[in-house]
Amino acid sequence: MISFRLLTIIALVILGCHSPLPAQAEQAFWKFPELPPPHQYGDILIDRLSSSKGMKPVWFSHWSHRLKYSCRVCHLELEFSFKKNTTLMTEEENRNGQYCGTCHDGEKVFGHDEKNCARCHTGEIQSDPKRFADLTHDLQKSPFGNKINWAGAMRSGRINPIYSLFNPEETPMPFKKNLELEAEWPFVPPALFPHKIHVQWLDCANCHPDPFNIKKKTTEHFLMQYILENQFCGVCHLKVAFPLNDCTRCHPGITMEK
Repeated sequence: MISFRLLTIIALVILGCHSPLPAQAEQAFWKFPELPPPHQYGDILIDRLSSSKGMKPVWFSHWSHRLKYSCRVCHLELEFSFKKNTTLMTEEENRNGQYCGTCHDGEKVFGHDEKNCARCHTGEIQSDPKRFADLTHDLQKSPFGNKINWAGAMRSGRINPIYSLFNPEETPMPFKKNLELEAEWPFVPPALFPHKIHVQWLDCANCHPDPFNIKKKTTEHFLMQYILENQFCGVCHLKVAFPLNDCTRCHPGITMEK
C-alpha cells in the first residue's frame, strides 16, 4: 500500500502545484521524532560510566540551565560534546572543578558531596512540570519543543544567559548575515539561517568547520534526511533547540493551513 506521505507528494506533482508546500504536507512526508512533554524536552540521561560503577545515570535538564547560561558555556568552555555519552569526564575531574564541577563546587551551587549524589544520579527524567511552568510562564511562547521561544525571550530581556564563564566581558560577535538556503525538494521554499541569534547562544567554533564548512554551499550531504539523523541542524534542533516540526521557523515561506 502506498503511504500517505508518498501520496501527498504524488498529488502535489500531478496538480502542478507551484505554491509553497503546506506545513502539514511537509510533516506528513518527513518522519519527525515523537516529542516529549514540554517540561521534559531537552532532558537527557547521561550514562557513560555511571551504571558500570554501580551508580544510577545522571539526569540533566537543558532548559533549567538554559535560563542562566548560553550553550557555548558548556559546549565550548567546559568542553562538553554535543553528542550524549561521548564527553570523557569522570567523577574525579568533576570534583577537581572540571565539567559539571566548574559550577557545582559547593559554593556557586551544590557540590559533589555524597549527600548530593542522588540530586543528579536519579536514573530517570525528573523534570517537575509545576517548576517548569513557574519559571517559564512569562517567556514568549512557541508551538513545539519546550513551547518557549528562547530567541524571543532573550531579545525581550526576559532572560539574560551568561555568554562566557571565564571572560565576563566577552560578548557575541556582531555578525548579522542571513543565509538563504535553497531546498532540494520541489515546492519547498528556501530555509533562512540567521547568524545573529545563533551567535548569541553559540560560538563560531560550535558550527565551523564541523559540521558546516565555513564556505557557503560546500557542506556535503546537507539534506533533510541527514538532519533527521542528528547531523547538521539536527545536532541541536531535534532535542534541545526548537524541533524540526516547527517548519516555518526555518522555511518561512511554508504556508500553515488551519
